[in-house]
Amino acid sequence: MKRFLLALLMMGATAAIVVGNPPENLALGRGVLKQVPASFGPWSGSELSFEDAVVEELQADDILIRRYEMGTQPVWLCIVYHQNRRYGAHDPKLCYESQGYVIEREGKARVDDGSPGGLEVNTFLTERQKLRRVVWYWWSTNGLSTNDVGAFRTRMAFSGALDNRSWGAFIRVESTAPDGDIEAAKARVKDFAGRVAADLPGVFARAMTPAPAAPAAPAAPDSAASLAPAP
Repeated sequence: MKRFLLALLMMGATAAIVVGNPPENLALGRGVLKQVPASFGPWSGSELSFEDAVVEELQADDILIRRYEMGTQPVWLCIVYHQNRRYGAHDPKLCYESQGYVIEREGKARVDDGSPGGLEVNTFLTERQKLRRVVWYWWSTNGLSTNDVGAFRTRMAFSGALDNRSWGAFIRVESTAPDGDIEAAKARVKDFAGRVAADLPGVFARAMTPAPAAPAAPAAPDSAASLAPAP
């Protein structure tokens, strides 16, 4: 009986500690990604969490996982941000396959990011337990958004050699097709991905621009001068 009461007290104390100090959600965007908008046009976002084991495996400097909705239609945004890592890019297909998803219909699509030709992104469909997902993704770094991981890594290495620092981000947008309507899911992803692709370069540019130095405080007046009578 004493052991049972002791165990009960320990469980209660543990619960109190967890409630008073909840674990940090590592997917909220704690650094650069804090500036990612909570809405993109008609799409409004809400925060999601990411398993610590996945976060540790990615070894990212910042991560954002967020669900956006327009009415009742959801899309999901994932951004993985690295600093000073030439090989910061990862293959999202491996993440899905490791969770039991089957990858199919790999291809490319073009989204309207405001540039003359638009942005070409990578795409694939994936399925697990009869639930299908439409996934589009690309990479972004200083002055470049691309679906070519080789070009992305080259630009990061070039920036690192010139400025002794570099940064890069992997961006993924996805939506599910619970009713089997793949074309509707693609339309959601295309609309949202275009808005994200148009806004993110400005978000990153603002985050990487050093804040202006605060103006120096005026010097305190000399005490003797302050007592001198005006001429």
